[in-house]
Amino acid sequence: MDKLFIALIILVILGIVVVLIYLLDRINTIEGRAGFASGAVQAVANAVSGVDVNNGFDGFVGKKLWDAVCGKANPPLDTAALASLRERFEPILEKHITELVEEGAKDATAGANNSPKSSRTISTLRASVESWLPPQHVSSLYKAGYEASSNPDDIPRIGQGLDETCETLYARCDLRLVRPFSERLLGPQGPADAAPDGTGIDTPQDGLPALENASGTDAGAADTDIDSLDDFSVAPVKRK
Repeated sequence: MDKLFIALIILVILGIVVVLIYLLDRINTIEGRAGFASGAVQAVANAVSGVDVNNGFDGFVGKKLWDAVCGKANPPLDTAALASLRERFEPILEKHITELVEEGAKDATAGANNSPKSSRTISTLRASVESWLPPQHVSSLYKAGYEASSNPDDIPRIGQGLDETCETLYARCDLRLVRPFSERLLGPQGPADAAPDGTGIDTPQDGLPALENASGTDAGAADTDIDSLDDFSVAPVKRK
């Protein structure tokens, strides 16, 4: 009788073990399917957005990238990581600013007036990333290009406003602006830039300059690091 009872207990224990193994296997299978589905959804989302989260910017995109560069990442980045992120973001910021000014100039030439979005996909040889800038600054940059193309005689004032906006953006990222964007995008504007013959300001004959990369040149075809505004090639945009 005792042997029969012990045998029953052993059978019950073995049954429990078998059931546990089965349940664990099912749980692992379900988790695997869920992980696959999540990965598939994320892959589709990335494909639709055209933004690779493994973009060389620590996985930050859009407004989160901007916040991180401004020192507002959550959790916070250490000093070395933040400095590295800002260095990598600087050419993205340069291209974002330049494209907005150029877009405004082209819209003025075409007789259109649009409201650009805060987010824009910026491409370089190394990566494509969704860049985000505060809406008020996006509007100011677009307006600067639009007004400079529409009213070239007012370029000195427009250039001053453009530089103030760019200096604010660079300051928020704790980056040093070496060369004013007005000088690069709008042409010479001050007495120091007077023409060699002394007749006055040596302004571009064909009007507001604009980036070649929007009219055919690959946006990432500049120097690999795009360390300065000198990496941007410009060509005239005809005035209205």
